[in-house]
Amino acid sequence: VLAGLITGLAAPSAYAYQPGDDGSVLLDLFILRPIGLVATVAGAVIFVGSLPISLPTLSVGRTYHELVKRPAKYTFYRSLGDDN
Repeated sequence: VLAGLITGLAAPSAYAYQPGDDGSVLLDLFILRPIGLVATVAGAVIFVGSLPISLPTLSVGRTYHELVKRPAKYTFYRSLGDDN
Protein backbone atom coordinates (compact mmCIF):
# COMPACT_ATOMS: atom_id res chain seq x y z
CA VAL A 1 0.00 0.00 0.00
CA LEU A 2 2.82 2.40 0.89
CA ALA A 3 4.64 1.70 -2.39
CA GLY A 4 1.44 2.40 -4.34
CA LEU A 5 0.93 5.66 -2.48
CA ILE A 6 4.51 6.80 -3.14
CA THR A 7 4.27 5.84 -6.82
CA GLY A 8 0.92 7.60 -7.16
CA LEU A 9 2.27 10.79 -5.63
CA ALA A 10 5.51 10.76 -7.61
CA ALA A 11 3.99 10.08 -11.03
CA PRO A 12 2.36 13.49 -11.63
CA SER A 13 5.51 15.35 -10.64
CA ALA A 14 7.60 13.17 -12.95
CA TYR A 15 5.54 14.34 -15.92
CA ALA A 16 5.39 17.99 -14.88
CA TYR A 17 8.63 18.94 -16.63
CA GLN A 18 10.59 16.91 -19.08
CA PRO A 19 13.61 18.37 -20.84
CA GLY A 20 12.99 18.69 -24.54
CA ASP A 21 9.19 19.07 -24.39
CA ASP A 22 7.59 21.66 -26.67
CA GLY A 23 7.30 24.43 -24.09
CA SER A 24 10.88 24.19 -22.93
CA VAL A 25 12.19 24.01 -26.50
CA LEU A 26 10.24 27.13 -27.53
CA LEU A 27 11.30 29.00 -24.40
CA ASP A 28 14.91 28.04 -25.03
CA LEU A 29 14.83 28.86 -28.74
CA PHE A 30 13.09 32.24 -28.59
CA ILE A 31 14.06 33.59 -25.15
CA LEU A 32 17.06 31.90 -23.54
CA ARG A 33 19.31 31.45 -26.59
CA PRO A 34 19.02 35.11 -27.72
CA ILE A 35 19.71 36.23 -24.14
CA GLY A 36 22.71 33.90 -24.07
CA LEU A 37 23.98 35.35 -27.34
CA VAL A 38 23.71 38.89 -25.97
CA ALA A 39 25.47 37.77 -22.78
CA THR A 40 28.28 36.20 -24.83
CA VAL A 41 28.83 39.34 -26.90
CA ALA A 42 28.56 41.63 -23.87
CA GLY A 43 30.95 39.36 -21.96
CA ALA A 44 33.47 39.53 -24.80
CA VAL A 45 33.30 43.34 -24.80
CA ILE A 46 33.68 43.49 -21.03
CA PHE A 47 36.53 40.95 -21.20
CA VAL A 48 38.48 43.13 -23.65
CA GLY A 49 37.81 46.16 -21.44
CA SER A 50 39.00 44.28 -18.37
CA LEU A 51 42.34 43.23 -19.89
CA PRO A 52 44.25 46.17 -18.37
CA ILE A 53 43.18 44.90 -14.95
CA SER A 54 43.28 41.15 -15.52
CA LEU A 55 46.69 41.06 -17.23
CA PRO A 56 48.72 42.42 -14.30
CA THR A 57 46.79 40.27 -11.82
CA LEU A 58 47.30 37.12 -13.95
CA SER A 59 43.59 36.38 -14.01
CA VAL A 60 42.98 36.48 -17.78
CA GLY A 61 42.03 32.80 -17.95
CA ARG A 62 39.45 32.99 -15.18
CA THR A 63 38.07 36.27 -16.52
CA TYR A 64 37.73 34.74 -20.00
CA HIS A 65 36.05 31.65 -18.60
CA GLU A 66 33.47 33.60 -16.63
CA LEU A 67 32.71 36.35 -19.14
CA VAL A 68 32.99 34.59 -22.50
CA LYS A 69 33.31 30.81 -22.31
CA ARG A 70 30.52 30.12 -19.80
CA PRO A 71 27.79 32.11 -21.65
CA ALA A 72 28.98 30.73 -25.01
CA LYS A 73 28.79 27.17 -23.70
CA TYR A 74 25.29 27.81 -22.35
CA THR A 75 24.20 29.34 -25.66
CA PHE A 76 25.81 27.07 -28.25
CA TYR A 77 26.79 23.72 -26.73
CA ARG A 78 23.81 22.41 -24.78
CA SER A 79 20.84 20.55 -26.20
CA LEU A 80 17.80 22.56 -27.19
CA GLY A 81 15.34 22.61 -24.30
CA ASP A 82 17.91 21.44 -21.75
CA ASP A 83 18.29 23.78 -18.79
CA ASN A 84 21.76 22.64 -17.67
